[in-house]
Amino acid sequence: MREPSQLDELRGLLVGGGRRSNVVSGNHVMETAAIHFRLRARVDPDRALNALQHYLAALWQNGQILGSPTPIARARAGYSVFANLPAMDSLNRRHANRHVRRALRALAGAGFKAPKVQRLGADPEGIPACRCRRRPFLILFTTFFHEDSPVRCGACFQPIPLYVFPATGYGGDHYDILRWMSTYQAVDWLWIGSGAGEQFGHDQMARHDSPLSKDGRDVAKTLARVSRRPVFYRLTKALARSYRQERARKCPSCGGRWLLDQPLHRLFDFKCDRCWLLSNIAWDVRR
Repeated sequence: MREPSQLDELRGLLVGGGRRSNVVSGNHVMETAAIHFRLRARVDPDRALNALQHYLAALWQNGQILGSPTPIARARAGYSVFANLPAMDSLNRRHANRHVRRALRALAGAGFKAPKVQRLGADPEGIPACRCRRRPFLILFTTFFHEDSPVRCGACFQPIPLYVFPATGYGGDHYDILRWMSTYQAVDWLWIGSGAGEQFGHDQMARHDSPLSKDGRDVAKTLARVSRRPVFYRLTKALARSYRQERARKCPSCGGRWLLDQPLHRLFDFKCDRCWLLSNIAWDVRR
């Protein structure tokens, strides 16, 4: 299990800083919002609620809202939904895919007026979205305490909203990425929680050939194809016999040298450009 000091260190490493020459301006702060859905008179309440739930699911699977399930409150003349957004403009219609547009039409058919978005403010624990003009590579990355997009920019290590990318899932959305993210977080919880699942959780995240890693690397390959850039997969290492032994580690997939001269984003000590793998010197011996 990670010690509290290691957890604090990891939290501090997760927000990178991109070079200013590679940054564009814009509304890229993670935002908390209330979305209000007003109903017209004389509607079927079951049909209306079902249409609302389908709309929220479509937004989530497109990466326009974060977290699932999304809290829904019964309000006067309709419903209010509270959600975190990857950026201030995430609910703009230009980001909607065909599933979101279809669900929005279904909302109107079920008796809803156009949704109204009330911005409540920036999420104090949110990580700002990537603003880089150029992204030489991407990183598939999440942990048990992350809600933001699991796709990180290789240049600045900030999250990139999923709706930026063409669909990766068979259904024309990003459900494959979100499914892997949910599974990874559940496995990470097993490791963090110690007990019976600790060793299983660690091995799933540390081994390149575990079912979790195979699934994640398949997702990374699909994302690489649609984004037209390399997508690296991270292997987490917690325990080792010595710092010297860790530095001598080879890529577990190809056996090649992958130790970096300087850590990438202060987090990754190993990078294999052939296998698109990243890893760290084991936390218990890392200096």
